[in-house]
Amino acid sequence: MATHQFTSITTVDDVVHADPALSRVLNAHGIDTCCGGSATLAEAAHVRGIDLGELLTALNRAGAPRERSAVVATEPVRPCASPACEVAAAPAQPPPATVVVPAVPRPTPYVRFFAASLLFALTFGSTLGALTLATLTLPWNFLGGLSTDVAKLAHGYTQVFGFAALFIMGVAYHVIPRFKGAPLTAPGVASASFWLQTGGVLAVAVGLLVGPPVVGPVQCIGAIALLAAAASFGWVIHGSLAAGPPTPEGFERYLRAGCAWLTVAAALAVAAASGADSLQPAVWEAALWGFAGSWILGMSLRIVPVFLGLPPLSQRTSSALFGGYQLAVSAWVAVAVIDTWISLPGARALTGAALSLMVGGFVWRLGILGSRENQTHVGDRGYEKFLVAAYVWLLGALVFTPIWSAVSAFTGDPMPALVLDFGRHAFTLGFLTQIIVGVAARLIPVFAGTPLWSTGWRDATFYLLNATIATRGLELLVEVAGLADVWPYISISGLLGVGAFAAFAANVFLTVRARPLTVVPGPTETDPLADNLVADLLTIPGALELLVSRGLRPLQNPAMRAAMAPTVTLRQACRIHSIELEPLLAELGKLAAISREA
Repeated sequence: MATHQFTSITTVDDVVHADPALSRVLNAHGIDTCCGGSATLAEAAHVRGIDLGELLTALNRAGAPRERSAVVATEPVRPCASPACEVAAAPAQPPPATVVVPAVPRPTPYVRFFAASLLFALTFGSTLGALTLATLTLPWNFLGGLSTDVAKLAHGYTQVFGFAALFIMGVAYHVIPRFKGAPLTAPGVASASFWLQTGGVLAVAVGLLVGPPVVGPVQCIGAIALLAAAASFGWVIHGSLAAGPPTPEGFERYLRAGCAWLTVAAALAVAAASGADSLQPAVWEAALWGFAGSWILGMSLRIVPVFLGLPPLSQRTSSALFGGYQLAVSAWVAVAVIDTWISLPGARALTGAALSLMVGGFVWRLGILGSRENQTHVGDRGYEKFLVAAYVWLLGALVFTPIWSAVSAFTGDPMPALVLDFGRHAFTLGFLTQIIVGVAARLIPVFAGTPLWSTGWRDATFYLLNATIATRGLELLVEVAGLADVWPYISISGLLGVGAFAAFAANVFLTVRARPLTVVPGPTETDPLADNLVADLLTIPGALELLVSRGLRPLQNPAMRAAMAPTVTLRQACRIHSIELEPLLAELGKLAAISREA
């Protein structure tokens, strides 16, 4: 039986397919075995800042002969015969290595989390929110006998605990086992968390909308279900994170803290439903800045460097930012709770400044808004704009919530209600929702094994979502500039938001329902140019610029070009980066012809 021999051009996917147990080696080096699986080992090592030779040694030493065949990208290729790359035939492929693939427990189904999340968003979430906004800004009542305060509360619970929390749970249950190279802990408890979370959100929303005498008991029961769901979610995630070795960036602590904050938010919701209505603002602070903020920042440490080609944060920097952020959020939520009984403007000013400083420092150190290696189009990378725009809106949310609140507390002025409302929506729609949509556009095709159903609908979601937040910004003109005439136009924001969620929901449902595509060999299978080394193709004048412009972004980096180009063929490079081979071959052929004529 043959052993597999991994090289710099082997992809992460190939390693895991050859032996899933090797995902532990990859994760120990901080390499993503789920969402960055199409990268070669050389690219992954470059992004993570680790020694490629040590990685290959560890993988090849840990590998062992098995019994089931799997193809590993180790094939040698002969160099191009001439600068014009006129070769007669493709090199032969070596026989596949033989390995046994151990049975991997099937993950908890994520589709039902996404389905419930989007159904909540399209009903009591964005649709109810749009009707409430229209009732507030237009001279008509779209809510019947329902008060706008109750409608806003039901809308808030549905969007935060229904849409956002369920979507995060579904993604977490699917990717955490792949990040850690271990099965999901207690899948039965994970399944129970779905029913508890869904039932809890439904009970709270229905109780609020039905009103007395149902609202009190039903809302309290729903809040208790949310607390049980949060505890179940935290237990599963903690166990799953502990099953594998820690990663260099330490994203696990952010996720554990996020689970703890979801439990705190649910506990505050129980207290609010039990009669302490004044604690409701603290529920939102714990759920948004605590739970959602911790989860998104933690996942960003793990996936954003892979997705966008950014250098990873050092462990020391990550630890400092984590500690500072958690202390700031703790103080921010504590002040929101204490404000129920006594006003502490000095404490509110200090905690608002601290929270803003820590979030701003994280965004700066992550580098998502600065220059980065990945500035060219690589396959379909339409999800990138969501991630960048989300962090822009996060900075906007900082300005209009903690910073404005801190200034108001310092000056002794009350916090303007419309400014706070816009800041909350900049966070929930601009940052939280946009991150969810962008990550979903990248991950759901990986989960489903099919391409995204429609990149056009994905882009439509992006523009509708950002137009929703921008239109909501008219609140600032009313509050700050006194332009009352624009008040009715704020209602447009609700319609745009419903359209954004509808487009996103349709794209998700149609993607997960599609069947995986079957690859049919085309004319490029026999094209000899495709099997030449990239280094030989670069001898063609203009080839470097062409390949970079078509998506081979690592060639921009001289170090990566020197390491990769002599070892990978054009066919392999296009497969790794999801680039259509046939059009690229035609363009290279034209360049080669021009070179011969010259």
